[in-house]
Amino acid sequence: MHREETPRVVPSQRPIFRLPVNTDFLFLDKKGDYSARTEKKRTKLLQKLGFLAGFLEEGETVVFVTTGCSPFSTVEQLTIGHLWIMAIKRALFVFTNRRILHIPTTGQYEYRGSIAQILYQDCRRLYVKGSALRAEYLTGKTESFLGIPGPDRATIQRLDIVAPEPAEPSDCPERNHLCPSCAQVLAPQTAACPACGQAFKTAAAAVKYSLLLPGGGYFYARRWVLGVVDAIAETYLLLIALVALVGAALGNPQAVPVLALFGLLLVIEKVITIYHAKKFIAEFIPRDPHAVQPPRRAPSDPYAASSAAERTQTLEQLLSVR
Repeated sequence: MHREETPRVVPSQRPIFRLPVNTDFLFLDKKGDYSARTEKKRTKLLQKLGFLAGFLEEGETVVFVTTGCSPFSTVEQLTIGHLWIMAIKRALFVFTNRRILHIPTTGQYEYRGSIAQILYQDCRRLYVKGSALRAEYLTGKTESFLGIPGPDRATIQRLDIVAPEPAEPSDCPERNHLCPSCAQVLAPQTAACPACGQAFKTAAAAVKYSLLLPGGGYFYARRWVLGVVDAIAETYLLLIALVALVGAALGNPQAVPVLALFGLLLVIEKVITIYHAKKFIAEFIPRDPHAVQPPRRAPSDPYAASSAAERTQTLEQLLSVR
């Protein structure tokens, strides 16, 4: 006798790994249907975000989570390589009912101690184009976050957002980094959080280590693989240049052009290393990762009824051109 299977019912609002989550869109496939496979995949991502509970504000709910890449420049792509830069810049993107939390990660999507936010009210538009999530800010700046998985792009376009009213733009309506210890918004190039004193690696130190040590800038930014590769390449260039320098000092005329060539290559390599290291440092890397403790907030009811000042809008409506 054939037995009909009972359809699975997923509660739309429930805590998952201590995070207040709305599952209306979280477990949908690209066709907009519930998928057990999608639930398994997204649950694995949520498992890596247990630290996020302290960053969420009262009444803030996770709506969707996906993977992608942090923004990178054309220079970075050309000097590192497309595949490498896509791996190095991996990130998680958490959509809540108020903002997107951008979290740079390791290659296995593990937290690096860096986190940024994009407030919906700080954007003119927030949309998917090709494989990129694009944010057009009120300042006129545009950022692209490449590598958004195909099925997730369709879901992002269908997202509904509960936005509090009034939604005034922030003082700096762009992507802003948060202190990993207290969630304070950080100004660019801040060496230490003004609220809790959390210290971050600095561009000046990145330049110093890049100049003094082979691969030093990468090691300082905790980019170990790039550091090893760069150290090997830089050591090779330096040895050839030193041998050529000795030859030129001994009067060998053939050593002069070799010295000039490899000396120039060494300078170019140093400049590229400094450029990359400063880009990595801009993500606010904690000076001591073991000292980072995610902020702790008093527990609240994340599913409290919305006030009359709240309304439901689609991303397209909420972020329409002002």
